[in-house]
Amino acid sequence: MVERHPPRWRPPMLWVLTLLLGTSCTMLRETPTAAPTGGPATRAATPSPGARDLLLAQQFDMEMEGAGPVSCRDDLDQLAQGRPDDRPRVWVTSGGDGTGASDAVAAGLGEESLLCLHGFPPGPITVTVKAGGRAYTTAVKTVAQLSATPSAMDDLFNGSPVEVEDVGGGLLQSGFWQFLPSEPALTDIARSGRFTVAARSGAVRAESEVPLRLPRGASTVEGWERNHRIAVYGYPAGARVPIGLYRPEDQEDGRTVAVLQTEVGRVVMPRHRVAIFTIPPDVFRTVSAEPAGDGNPACLSVADLANCVT
Repeated sequence: MVERHPPRWRPPMLWVLTLLLGTSCTMLRETPTAAPTGGPATRAATPSPGARDLLLAQQFDMEMEGAGPVSCRDDLDQLAQGRPDDRPRVWVTSGGDGTGASDAVAAGLGEESLLCLHGFPPGPITVTVKAGGRAYTTAVKTVAQLSATPSAMDDLFNGSPVEVEDVGGGLLQSGFWQFLPSEPALTDIARSGRFTVAARSGAVRAESEVPLRLPRGASTVEGWERNHRIAVYGYPAGARVPIGLYRPEDQEDGRTVAVLQTEVGRVVMPRHRVAIFTIPPDVFRTVSAEPAGDGNPACLSVADLANCVT
């Protein structure tokens, strides 16, 4: 309800315009700032007036590129600047930026990643990740050899123990996993652009802030067989990103290419640049069906990518 004052009295009015400019840190820091305690309520994403509709590739070669080199040892040399350093450290790494834009130690969403620990004595270790005012605690188990059991994409966020092996020089390294936290950690980390990881073993502790790298891409989320969801990320906020269904076709030169069949839907990138898309049931049955003979199954891909997501 609007309160109206008598005509003979008018309250003074003060107009204030404040412009906030900020920059975010892109380097892993040993003494992080406090994690945010919360964020604004999620709003439905709407296309930006200036955003262009991205296009699906009509076809692409199905030969997948291998993951780039990821090494805790290389990161340690960078963090210690090549000097001997025995102090405790903990971090998560996805290796170098594939675009060459930055050599900062960072975790890349959807990229092959490692948990690294340095300077911890033998014995139980607990790792805690903090994001969006929430904490996720994981027990770390040192083993002589990593098991062959596939890692979950939401490792460090699902409470399951993580194995590490001693690679020499006081350095412990986990097995590879595709870094894609489950909700609500996924949105929290994407909004802040970083997360805090801490490790403790008795009186020995370490903590660091790990920047998040958002390459343009897409991936099935943990539990894909049940929830039928894919995450689409790294595109500009407001962009309309289509998802397409592709079928493999063998070429005379021996190559196999994925050929676009139809667009199955699209997402609008929110401000934090991570969107979740639920695959329609009929499309999920198509990409889940076993191919005949030695053929490749149908798959999904998104705009500007040249690889299968499923």
